[in-house]
Amino acid sequence: MTGRAKEEGGRRKEEGRIVIDFVDAAIAGADLDRALVRRAVAAALAEDGMGRCALTVLLVDDAGSARLHGEHFDDPTPTDVMTFPDGQDDPESGRHRLGDLAVGVEVARREAARRGVPVAHELTLYVLHGVLHLLGHDDVDPRDQAAMWQVQRNLLAPLGIALEEKPT
Repeated sequence: MTGRAKEEGGRRKEEGRIVIDFVDAAIAGADLDRALVRRAVAAALAEDGMGRCALTVLLVDDAGSARLHGEHFDDPTPTDVMTFPDGQDDPESGRHRLGDLAVGVEVARREAARRGVPVAHELTLYVLHGVLHLLGHDDVDPRDQAAMWQVQRNLLAPLGIALEEKPT
């Protein structure tokens, strides 16, 4: 990804193909590798042929995840990632607003420990998974799930993130 970056109020703004606004990043602390996340998202956008886009990533603890999951998906349990599509163009920046993601940091920590992988890799997977949903991928039926998992493997492998063959 090309462009200049600057810090504004604890949030990282990226000029170039994608702007990712990380909200409540302190919840993730050192577990969040913003550069790795940006590279994964940029790879997904490039593969999909998307131009200049914007994305908001809200990092939540279990309580926040359960609250949002209950309010929007009628399931009051913590989850890995929730997607909230936008799809509109921002008239000020000209960027396409992909939407918002809510990423469960505590879920990522538990799952990373279970799988024996760095939390930063698990968080990157969750953001990429959410972006793929915003780009139209689905994982409801087993065939779509396998195809989406393969896309994730293909996009993450060059970044040094390996995924198992089948989602768990």
